[in-house]
Amino acid sequence: MNWSILLNNLGTGGFAPGYYKESYPVYGNKNQAAAMTDCDLTNPGYLQQGQGLATLTDGAQDKAVTTLIKGIWDGAVASDETYGTGGAHLYKITPTAVTNTGAFPHDISHDGSELGEDVALYQGNLYYSYNQAGAIGCIGKFDLASTFDDDWSQQVPTGKGDFASAPHQMCVGLNDRLYIANGRYVADYIGSTTTLSLQALDLPTGTIVQSIKWMNDRLWIGANVSSLTGSNKIKSSIYIWDGVADSWEAEIPVNGRIGALYVKNGVVFVFYADVSNNYKIGYVNGSNITDIGNFTGGLPDYYQVTEYKDFIIWNANGSIWAFGSGDKDLPLRMFQMTDGGYSTVGGVACPFGTPMIASNQTTSYKLAKFSGYTTSTTWKSLIFDVSSAGNSLTTRLLANFEQLTTGARVDISLVNNKGTTIYSGVISYTELGAETQFSIPLNKRVENFRVELSYANGDTTNSVKIKSIKIDGRAD
Repeated sequence: MNWSILLNNLGTGGFAPGYYKESYPVYGNKNQAAAMTDCDLTNPGYLQQGQGLATLTDGAQDKAVTTLIKGIWDGAVASDETYGTGGAHLYKITPTAVTNTGAFPHDISHDGSELGEDVALYQGNLYYSYNQAGAIGCIGKFDLASTFDDDWSQQVPTGKGDFASAPHQMCVGLNDRLYIANGRYVADYIGSTTTLSLQALDLPTGTIVQSIKWMNDRLWIGANVSSLTGSNKIKSSIYIWDGVADSWEAEIPVNGRIGALYVKNGVVFVFYADVSNNYKIGYVNGSNITDIGNFTGGLPDYYQVTEYKDFIIWNANGSIWAFGSGDKDLPLRMFQMTDGGYSTVGGVACPFGTPMIASNQTTSYKLAKFSGYTTSTTWKSLIFDVSSAGNSLTTRLLANFEQLTTGARVDISLVNNKGTTIYSGVISYTELGAETQFSIPLNKRVENFRVELSYANGDTTNSVKIKSIKIDGRAD
């Protein structure tokens, strides 16, 4: 009896359901992965290596970037120009460089303990939030020309004062107000009257606002009810507020810890974790949260989520993940896309069409953007059990891919659920030339197997773009 296992449409597979629950999962579609590292599935036609990172000009610690950049304005402030903040600096950023001349990087001069949080463009000025020693926070103001007012919120507007020491995401509402997360409060600033209200909305005692977003003429507020960390069970809520009234209109309880909110095409997405540290992405569906995927690693903060090629992408403890379809007629998928750079990842943004990622490790800092390919890519299929067919023997392995180009290489293996390698081979331009197919006869006895791909010996310029893999066999 002959049998065949065909893995096709690899670019639309993503992770299999429950992939993270065991080492050798079997449940899912044949094109889905049991495990992967740094795989790019943004193109539905094939699987390929994840993106590499290239440090921007003057984007390292020996030039302009001497702190971990967090908040980056995720859009152009002017043509080919945006801003970010981290530590005691305000940075000016272009598609290729971090400005290292004139007024930039700007040293936020206050008490010497500044820790930059976020930036926002409001009524022609750039506002930048930061925390200070003494458990207080502050907002600075830059007129986008030459004037910086680092202690603006403490000295200038009506209602001036100290912010809490807390996450300070800022959000511009379509009602022409600037909203700022402020511990258990949401602050707002009305530019037309130069009025700052530090406690425009008062949330329950013990609440800490983590993330705010404007959508459908409302401010959506993700808040944790406790600041406890680790595996302690806490409750959270998403509060919906019209931005003006004394109280919120609705509350959506979340059974876990909220990391970030994100709005895409009128849908409010939420990243959160339950008490077992199962990390989830879901979306607001009426008065409930509908889960759409699980990921591993950790929760993204508000400054670590953006979009790329119609996918939502985010940081999870140093790895960049993606969720979406890329086209209305393609299936949704989740995949771990690439590495975030150094061990600690800061801001993730895409203001000019190519994602930028800030990171640091000890005294090393950088702001980098997607460029080329990484060679840390691996992909592993589900386990396929062929023992029910009798004593099985593999007879052929067939792989189809885009035409190979100079340097392209992937190592391919068949491995059983004991971790034993049944077969290993190489698909490369060096071995095959400008081919589009690899076929090899096999004579290996198997009970079960999975396909494993490794690009450790691959190229950073040209990738083997795998379309399909087929394993033929027969049972005695």
